[in-house]
Amino acid sequence: MDYKVMEINLEQQKLISTPLRDKIIYLLSERIMTAKQVADELGKTAGSIHYHIQLLYKGGILELAETRENKGIVEKYYRSKATHFHLKGTDPRRKGITTKGISLEFTEEELKEFEDDYDVLLEKWLKRTVSHKEGRSSYTLSLEFKKHPSGEDV
Repeated sequence: MDYKVMEINLEQQKLISTPLRDKIIYLLSERIMTAKQVADELGKTAGSIHYHIQLLYKGGILELAETRENKGIVEKYYRSKATHFHLKGTDPRRKGITTKGISLEFTEEELKEFEDDYDVLLEKWLKRTVSHKEGRSSYTLSLEFKKHPSGEDV
């Protein structure tokens, strides 16, 4: 899979911050698909997935890759503009992570390695959970990157 990064604003961040939309973006980064094809892959209704795809499209996260006519019906194929998203305006000098009360501190190199490992882990999780399994609970995972409280580069 190609590694494409897109800088996004806060509205776009909110738009992509759901597990279902993460899965849609993941599938559409793998290959172009229609809303119906995505719905079939995820075991969801076409109407529900079409709604989410339209929000992502209007929000600038997805693009229309092509249209095809099939038995008089115009099929729209979408693709994700990126595989990784970075919020505009975040501090590029960030040095640490705080999650569940645990603070981790990194050198620049360690932080880059951690972010790369996190991306691999997230991609593995998406691949594993992009199947339609009944009874699955939804949770949201978020990581906050911030400068050390002392304000010093550690």
